[in-house]
Amino acid sequence: MGLDYSLARMKHPIKYDLYDANKSYEENYSDGPFFSGPKAERPEVKHKIKLWNWELNSPIGIPAGPLLNSNWIKFYAQMGFDIPVYKTVRSVAHPSHPAPNCVYVNPAQQIQLGEKPQLITVPKPEFLEELTITNSFGVPSKPSQTWMEDVKIANESLGDGQIMILSFMGTDGAGGRDLIADYAFTAAMAVDAGGKILETNYSCPNLCGGKAGAIYQDPDSSSQISKAIRNEIGSSTPFMIKIGNLPYEQLKEVVKANLPFVDGIAGINTMPGEVRNPDGTQALPGEGRLSSGICGSKIKAVSQDFVEKLVQIKKELNGDFVICGVGGIMTAEDFTERLNAGADIAMSATAIMWDPYLAQRYHESMI
Repeated sequence: MGLDYSLARMKHPIKYDLYDANKSYEENYSDGPFFSGPKAERPEVKHKIKLWNWELNSPIGIPAGPLLNSNWIKFYAQMGFDIPVYKTVRSVAHPSHPAPNCVYVNPAQQIQLGEKPQLITVPKPEFLEELTITNSFGVPSKPSQTWMEDVKIANESLGDGQIMILSFMGTDGAGGRDLIADYAFTAAMAVDAGGKILETNYSCPNLCGGKAGAIYQDPDSSSQISKAIRNEIGSSTPFMIKIGNLPYEQLKEVVKANLPFVDGIAGINTMPGEVRNPDGTQALPGEGRLSSGICGSKIKAVSQDFVEKLVQIKKELNGDFVICGVGGIMTAEDFTERLNAGADIAMSATAIMWDPYLAQRYHESMI
């Protein structure tokens, strides 16, 4: 019997806007997170988990995206998220898309693999379990000197039993380097900055060399980059790739091609959708932004499906890698479902932008 993705478990009214969707990315970077409530009260840690060389308080965290800098890392680590991921960095500065970046949408049903739904913006929902938004930032990055210094501060802000993952990606043409070379170059910078675990993002950049699609869809392109990164950083730093959902056999080929070079696979990021205002106009300003990544409650089913397929592929290939489940995790129960499906660690992005107590509820549910 499949999981119930209805809204029958609605329990959690939205009370906070830690990432203020009405402000620009730069304002959220400089002044956020916006929160004045009490800190989370965490139960005593009785059982730790092992993640590579680290013993951690729990298997839950926040993926690349909401944690813009060390201020965000520190806050959410203190709220009980033990595996925060520092937002994706580049070797060169890159601006964010103009605001708004996040608008509320409410698909009629769970978004399925292969769909590209036509969505209409809606007012802010009342309950967390209804929350689905656009994710349209363009993978911004501060100059390398800025983020390299800030990564050190972020690492120092963590408590016992916590570890930060540093997300990065390549930029075609940066410093005169092609995309593969810049992925490797940025990986080396990430290690120099103090990245203890690296994650690279294949779910946003498009393929180069005249191919269509995203990097994660192509076994050859993705594995060439993974090999270059591994050669650059050596074998001592755990290295994950973040990919999207694919049909089973295609996903298996991508995993098989990358298996010699990676220590973990995370997914998913978002699902594509075309987003318009109720009057039919494009919701997000700017060329090329009619289509946006959709994240939140309505990508739960496809994200769960990804983990279930990845678990089976890992068995078939006799693979040895960490599975990180991301996407549609809105409640403590969702964390548990993703972990029970076979994810080694699980992360929530959209929910935590409006609910800082999600980790606390998960920890309490484990007592």
